[in-house]
This record gives sequence, structure tokens and C-alpha cells, in this order.
Amino acid sequence: MTMLQRLLFLSVVVLTSSCDVLRTEDVEGTRGRGAKAFDPYSSSASGAISLSLLQFNGCAILPNGEPVTRGSLTLPGYPDQCQNLNDGAPLGPPREPTARLQVTPGSLYFLREFTAMDAVTNVHTDFNDRRTPATWIRKQSRFKSLDWTGLTIGRDDWRTYGPGIFIRETYYENAAWMISDDDTLTIEVLDADGVSRVKEVYGRRDFLAENSVTGRTRVSWAIYGIARPESPGDTTLHQSDSYGPPLYHTGVKVSFANATNPFKSFRMPQLTGEGVIRVTWSHMPDEPFLFPVNFVPEQDRQATCYELDADGLATNKTVPCGFGLEQKVRFQKPSNGKYYMPGETVDFLVSLQDGDGHGLHPRDLLPSLNQYRGDMSNGVSYFNEGMLTVFRDTSSSESGYKVVGPLQDLKVVNGTFQLPYFAFPQTSEPKYFVEPGLLPYVAGYADAKPATRYAVGLPDTAKPGTYAVILKNHRSFMGERLNRMDPFFFQVGQEKATAYKEDIGNCQICHNGVNSLSNLHHGLSVDHVALCKTCHFDETVGHVSDLVHRLHMGSRKYDQSKADCRLCHLNRESTLRPSIIACNGCHLEAHGTQYFDLEFEEMQKTPNAYGNCAQACHAATPPTRHLLPAQ
Repeated sequence: MTMLQRLLFLSVVVLTSSCDVLRTEDVEGTRGRGAKAFDPYSSSASGAISLSLLQFNGCAILPNGEPVTRGSLTLPGYPDQCQNLNDGAPLGPPREPTARLQVTPGSLYFLREFTAMDAVTNVHTDFNDRRTPATWIRKQSRFKSLDWTGLTIGRDDWRTYGPGIFIRETYYENAAWMISDDDTLTIEVLDADGVSRVKEVYGRRDFLAENSVTGRTRVSWAIYGIARPESPGDTTLHQSDSYGPPLYHTGVKVSFANATNPFKSFRMPQLTGEGVIRVTWSHMPDEPFLFPVNFVPEQDRQATCYELDADGLATNKTVPCGFGLEQKVRFQKPSNGKYYMPGETVDFLVSLQDGDGHGLHPRDLLPSLNQYRGDMSNGVSYFNEGMLTVFRDTSSSESGYKVVGPLQDLKVVNGTFQLPYFAFPQTSEPKYFVEPGLLPYVAGYADAKPATRYAVGLPDTAKPGTYAVILKNHRSFMGERLNRMDPFFFQVGQEKATAYKEDIGNCQICHNGVNSLSNLHHGLSVDHVALCKTCHFDETVGHVSDLVHRLHMGSRKYDQSKADCRLCHLNRESTLRPSIIACNGCHLEAHGTQYFDLEFEEMQKTPNAYGNCAQACHAATPPTRHLLPAQ
């Protein structure tokens, strides 16, 4: 590590149980719209590489859903056959795995994520029976030895899965192990003979996402593909005409993610060939989690990445890949050479690179879906239905782009699907590089390589201002798993730049340093937190007002006054748009079943659960127990 890197690391403030411990001298500590986030996880440019370890039903898996083989090692307790998440749901029979989890000997790593899940599909199929899934969870699952004392049935959550199609998920909560905060994870790297070469211990509080509030750790029983209940207390399962037989999912998922202490690193031993990473959780001391690995020295990496030319575009010369993920967009110049006009087409080229400035793909083409599934995409990741539905993972999907603007018009949508700004696509999801659902219908689609060049037509009515191409991508390489979401700006109708409307902010008070938003979930910088609303505006991906309130109000790390709206809301107007969904983040069933039907209405119909309750009641009489901005 260089002296500069050491100084940068010494400037990091590690999060404790309170976020109000930051005493920075730079702009990160200021209040308001936001600040440049310091990112200690810059891959090969940083002091250590982040390591993600994933396991499903006893088998290590790669982030692409493929199970990892034990190779020639004898590993008691590690299955000979594994279920493959890419076989689809319901889960198919186990088969011999072939994937390899590779790591780099001699490199410093730190544990960024440990996620293990045990799940069954289409086993517990009684719509009204919550006891049997709970019994399987406590008595038969991989996690049966945990302390399940105090387990209760929590919220019963209905979510839209498509037009007229819903998911019903019942959460089990409050077990003793769930609310623990002093348990540990012991990481050991073993050689092929089972000898421990390296050891490090992480506490639960070393991770930002370490309990069920974030949705990563979750114990639940879910039904996919059903119609809505007809009334409160309706005990009849209503089939959806457009889905087919429902999918039943019972699962226990334990996930500690987003490390807050990059100092706690370990050096991968100088080994070649096979080995094992063993994780021992203090709550399950006699049942360690095993992750077979292959040690691949840096000099032995194949030359599968590409050198870039002076313009940052991939050449034909191949080189070994490095860690990290960087995103670039190159715009074709507008007709007048300065800014695009309404009705003009925005033409741009996407380039994905590693942290060492190497192209992850040729100039004109991205990897195919089969290359991604076969771990031959240089780590570039795509939407994965199995990881999303069965593994409940939202960190390795939705790679694509969205074009939005102008920035000053970006607003939270309340009670309507009509966006008050330009967006392509208008759906909440981005324009995928690899479109979900096309595989069964388009011959050869899994082998087709998406283009890197895209064209989006602006409407004739496009308002002047600053617009953005938002890139959202994921990469997994040599144990490292990264998510990135970056905006790239261009002008429409005028040279003068415009900015986001300052409705919300202050995120950097807690989210800076190792806790930057850049290092969480999608990898979006705190500077551009306003862009969250351009995707999270409907029931498909979750409404931003629901997600943000529920996450922070339920977190034991967020110890600010939960009645003080002024910390995040910068003006009064932004607080006077309450809805059933927004308020339920804190006040579950605030109106009982009075507005039951509204929770199942589509966004195109108003009023609905996302509608503006202020129009009816709460603008004239704002909640008296909440502190709102003066104006």
C-alpha cells in the first residue's frame, strides 16, 4: 500500500451503532444536497479487495447462480450434487456442479459479504397454513440449530408481480439470533490438505446490512403469481388467469453485507490449485460453511480483457483483466455541436472497464447471456431470474441504461403512472442489455451479443436543461462483487446546465466514507440520490417513499429522531405528499382496513396506495407529532 493510500485509509471513519459520529473537515460533513463520496473500495487501486461469499442449499454459488464444484477435494458436508439457480423455478433436481470460485493468492482481501440461504419450492402449498413452513424452518432447514426463541409471524406483504398478478410474502421475525448483535464470523483459508493458512474474525457490527431490516436477511414463506384477495381476511387463494400454477417458496436467508471496516483484511495465502474458504458463524459453531476455491496467481490470468486507445475505446489487443468496475459513455456530437435539440436522437456508446483501465468487452459488443452464465464474460453480469426469485438477490440484476431529464423536473410520482419528465424507457426498470423473458421465444438469443451503441429519440416537446444517461451494471471477478450506477450528462435545448431540485438531502451525514451510498446496493453516489426516484416509482420495483422510510425507520443504526422529518426533507413541500405506502413504513395499518382496496389498485388508477393523501386530509392538518421544515 502506498503512503497516499495509507493516509486515505486513516481518514475513514468507521460506523458504530450511531451514524452521528462523523466529524469530517471536508464537504462530506456538510448539510444539504450532498457531497463527493470517498470510496475506499476502489478495487486494484485500494488497499484490499472486497470478497463476497454466497451459498445456496449447502453449495457455494457464483453471483451468476452457478453452483461451485468441490473439485478433487474431500469436503465432509459439502454436497456432491447441487441445485442450479439457472434451471429456473420451481427448483430442479440437484446435479453435479462445474463452476469454480477463483481468488488471487498474495492479494489482500476483506470480507464484504457473507450470504447463505436454505430454501425449498412448491413444498408448503397450503394458502392458509403458516405453521408448517415455520416448522420446516425451525426443525428441518440448514439453520435448524439456530436459537429460534421468540419467533413470531411478522408482516404479511402483498406486492405486484405484474398486471393483476401478486406476490404474498409472510415474514417470520424476532427470533433470538435475528436480533443478536455480538455474534462473529471467523474466516479461514485452508490449503488442499485442510491446513488453515489465514484467519480473520468479523463481528456482525462490522457490516452495515446485518439484520432483517434491509431485506437481505429474511425468513419467509411466499406465494408467487396469485390474484388479490377480495376482502380483508379473505382466506381463499385466487388464481391469476395470466400466470399459471402459483410458485411457493420457503426460505431462510442469512446475509451480512457492506463491510464498514476495510482495515480488517487478510492476505490470501501464496498457494496454487485448490483450497477452501471456511466460514464459522458463532451461532452455528459446529456447522461451518465451506467455499471451495481455486488459487490463480495474477501472472496466470488469461488475456481476456482489451487495451484501450487514446479515446478510451477497446482495441483488438487483449490483456489480463484486473479488479473493479468503471463505466463510460461516449456521446455522438449533436447537430449544432453544443447541445441536442428536441426531436433529435441521442446516440451514445457504452464502455465497461476494470479498475486498471482495461476494456471488459470488445468495442462494439457486450458478452452474451451464455458467456455470463458460463463465467466467461470477464465478470460482466446480467438480469438473473433465478437469483432474483429463488435466492432473493437484487444485487446482481437489471444491468442496462435509462435516459431521463431534465434534472430540475425529476419528481416523486404519487398516485399516477404519468411521469412529469422524459424517461426512456418509461417503465421503472431500465432498458436491459439482455432482455428478460426473450430466451424461450427467440432462437439463439442466449448466444447473441448485445451492441454497445444505442440511440434514443428525444420528443419534440423535450424541455430544455440537463439530461442523463444512467448506467447500471454489475461485475464479479476473482471473488470481488461490485455494483455501479453512474449518470452521464448531456444538454438539451440550451448550453446552461440545470440541477436537481433540492427536495431531499443530508444523506452524506451518515453515508460517507466506508458507508457511502457508492458502496451500498446499486452503487449510486450520494451526489445523485435524486435519481432513485426515476426507477423506484411504482409497485414493480418498490416505491422510493416506502423503501427509504421502512429501511431507516426500522434500522437500529439510525438513531436520529424518527419524528423529525427535517433531517432528510429540505423543504416543507416534500413532506406534504403522504400516502398509505409511505406512512406504512412506520405506522403499519394506520387506517386499519379502511383503504384495503386501494393497496391493490394499479398506478394508472387513482386514488391508489401511492396516491397523495395530502389532497384529502393531511395538507390541511399535517401530522402534529412530526417536525416538518418551516417552508
